[in-house]
Amino acid sequence: MIAFVFAPVFAHGVGGRSDLPIPKWAAAWSGGAALIISFLLLYLLWPTPRLARASVGKVLASYTRYLHDVIVVVLRAFGLLLFATTLIALWFGSVNSAENIAPTMIYVILWVGVAFASLVFGDLWQALNPFDTLAAIAGFARARVWRRTPEALDDDGTIAMSYWPAVVGLFAFMWLELCYHDRSDIRRLAFIVTTYSVLVLTGAARYGRAWLRTGEAFGAYFGLIARMAPVTVDRDSRRLRVRPPFSALSTLTTRPGITMLVLVSLGGTTFDGISRTQFWQKVLETSTGWNYTFINTFGLIWMTGLVSIAYAIATTAAAWITDADRYDAPARYIHTLVPIAFAYEFAHYFTLLLYEGQDIFRLMSDPFGRAWNLFGTVDYVINFTLLSPNTISWAKIAGVIIGHIIAVTLAHDRAIEDSDHTLAVKSQLPMLAVMVAYTATALWLLLA
Repeated sequence: MIAFVFAPVFAHGVGGRSDLPIPKWAAAWSGGAALIISFLLLYLLWPTPRLARASVGKVLASYTRYLHDVIVVVLRAFGLLLFATTLIALWFGSVNSAENIAPTMIYVILWVGVAFASLVFGDLWQALNPFDTLAAIAGFARARVWRRTPEALDDDGTIAMSYWPAVVGLFAFMWLELCYHDRSDIRRLAFIVTTYSVLVLTGAARYGRAWLRTGEAFGAYFGLIARMAPVTVDRDSRRLRVRPPFSALSTLTTRPGITMLVLVSLGGTTFDGISRTQFWQKVLETSTGWNYTFINTFGLIWMTGLVSIAYAIATTAAAWITDADRYDAPARYIHTLVPIAFAYEFAHYFTLLLYEGQDIFRLMSDPFGRAWNLFGTVDYVINFTLLSPNTISWAKIAGVIIGHIIAVTLAHDRAIEDSDHTLAVKSQLPMLAVMVAYTATALWLLLA
């Protein structure tokens, strides 16, 4: 991902561990067997849908409303501070990416850190998002100074509430991260971040703040991950609500573009793993410049297309078995791929956050590379001994397998919502086959 920033980061992807006490074929077969066993247990022990009802959860005590309000205010101020620091560092800080805080903020803290935190604490990005805070300030000024309020949004699947702008934004970020040959240029990154910010704020001005939850790439993606969290905020009372983990995915509203958003994430992280293999290194050979970018762009599109085709075939086959709408099936089951997409991100970026994330302590004392020492941490050295290599690798293997087991559970629960139990189980066989293939591929890449 950001191998151009720190030398050790080049090995952050799924590939890179070949000395585990388990062969690749054994890991792949074990992962597939775990899914098949889970499928059989669901058939025997899960005869009726449960997740949608369980996702309601329980609202906590009234004091959690005030706790929520305080946390939101703190996060909004913190998000604005980090955004301003990053933007200033990009335009006016050192052009040496190892001395500039911006790459670490974007590629490690934002892309990985916020995603991982969203799994545990819910939709933190909704409060951290500087674009939402700026839009809220603009809306307040508009209401108080010009006595005007934003127009209501149409909740009818139009561009105002579709995921397609987020799909474009997420793919662009994946392309920048995985394909572009000059991704280490600080000033070029400054132009990209500024352009993205202007586009997002324009969308918020045109369609309202609600657009940021579906139209802004990080807001849309982190929002999907947050649905797996065991805690959320009750919309009416603003009190905290607890619920079984992953259950809220069963109530995900399917809007235009949501299927492709998940598939772009899944395809991008899968390609990241493939790009670390000897096969892809032979494809690249000595390619540089735009030739390097072109080959990687082809690989990113190819991998996204491959996982999309496999998913489309599985859902179409499931719809054919139950005589359901074949065109609606991919969106109907897309929530089942969210745990898989996150499991791939965990396997890819866990060590990146664990180790390179520590570098934020050094950089926050000198964010612009001006030889400062604001907090006395400029000499902080990354501790690469926090966890053993085997512990990390086994954690990644477990993450991949657990993510796929959760996906099988979500698919089973959705199938028995739509059909009788016996027919629903039959319809899930194509989905099971694809998920076994996804699991085997991910584990093979992990050990390749």
